Amino acid sequence: MTDTTYVPIIKTSEAEMRAIENLSEKTKDAVVPLFELTRSRACKTFKRGDIFRRMAHLGVAFGEERRFFLDLTGDPFSRNEQIELLQDNAKGYRNWVRFLAGLKETFPRVVPVTQISDIGVRTEADFYAGIRQQVKALDDEFGQIAYRFPLFNYDSFARDLDEICSVIHASHITVVLDADFILRGMAEQYAKKASDILKQLERSPFRNIVVAGTSFPQNPTEYGDSKTGDIPLEECTLFDLLGGSTKAPLVYGDYATLNPKRSPQAGGNGWIPRVDMPIRKQIFYHRSRRSEVEHRYDPAYTRAAKRVVADERYAKASKKIGECWGIEQIEQAADGYPQGLSPSFWISVRMTIHITLRTILLSK
Repeated sequence: MTDTTYVPIIKTSEAEMRAIENLSEKTKDAVVPLFELTRSRACKTFKRGDIFRRMAHLGVAFGEERRFFLDLTGDPFSRNEQIELLQDNAKGYRNWVRFLAGLKETFPRVVPVTQISDIGVRTEADFYAGIRQQVKALDDEFGQIAYRFPLFNYDSFARDLDEICSVIHASHITVVLDADFILRGMAEQYAKKASDILKQLERSPFRNIVVAGTSFPQNPTEYGDSKTGDIPLEECTLFDLLGGSTKAPLVYGDYATLNPKRSPQAGGNGWIPRVDMPIRKQIFYHRSRRSEVEHRYDPAYTRAAKRVVADERYAKASKKIGECWGIEQIEQAADGYPQGLSPSFWISVRMTIHITLRTILLSK
C-alpha cells in the first residue's frame, strides 16, 4: 500500500517557492514534493547564488518537518559550482552524501534522490561500485532513497536497480519514472512505453512507483490564440491509462504545470499579461494586451482575470477548490486590484491552484 498520493516535481526557484509558500497547510500535508535544488539569486556575496540560502527558503516555504524528496537540478541556467560539486561521483558521491547528512538535523524527513553520473569513470565496475556505495550510505542514514530515470532513451534502469537492490531492500526505494515533456496528443504512446517498463518494475516490492510528466508548453498560444486557449493535461491522461495496467503501487506525479525547460522572461518589449486557470484535465487561459496609452500592466491583468472569472468553467472549478491563495489572486485582480504584475507571479498563482486541485481529486 502506497504511503504517498501526489509527487509534484518542483525546482526551488523564486516562482515555485512562492507557490509552495502560499499553499494551505492542509495541502502541504497532502503532497510529497520532489524538489530539484537550484542556486539562489545572485548577490554581492554569492555571485552565482547559494544552495544553502535555497534550502533555508525551502524550509520556510514548505516546513522543515514535512517529508520531501531532494534531487539536484540538471538545468544549466539554475546550477552553480556548489551543485556541480554535489553531482561529483568521486568516492561514492561523497559530497552528496555528506551534504544530505548535514541537512538531516534541520530536515529529518528528507528522502535523497540517487545521483547517477559516469563522468570520469573508467569502467562499468567502478561506475556501479560508486552507486552502490552511495545508496548504502544514504539508506544507512535515512532508511530510504529514491531512484529517478527518464521514460525514453535510458535502457540501464533495470541494471541500475539490480545493483541498488544488491545493497538495500527494494521496499526502501521509491522509483520515479519521469516522462519529462509529453507531446500533445501523445499520452497513449507514452502509456504504452511506461506500461512495458512497469511490467519489469512490478516484480520487485518497491515502496512506491511515481509516474510523472508535464504537457505545459513553453508557448501556451500553441493551444489557442492571442486571447484565449485550452491546454490539455496529457500527464493526467497518461496516469489514467496506466491505472489498471499494473499491480505496482503507482503514485501520480507531475511538474505542477511548468515546462521542464526554463526560458528567460520577456525583455525590453514586455509581455502580454495572461491569467491561467487549471481545472480537472486542462488549463484554460485568457490574455489581454496593454493598450498604447497604458503605462502599467494593472489594467491588462484585470481584464484577463475578469475574462477568466466570467468563463463558465471557472465557477465550478473554484467551488471545488475552495479556499486557495491562487483563487484569491485571480478574484482580486478581477476586482481591479492585481497583487502581482509579472509573469513569475502568475506562474505561482497557476501552480497553487493546480496543486490544490490535484490533492483534492487524488484524495478521492
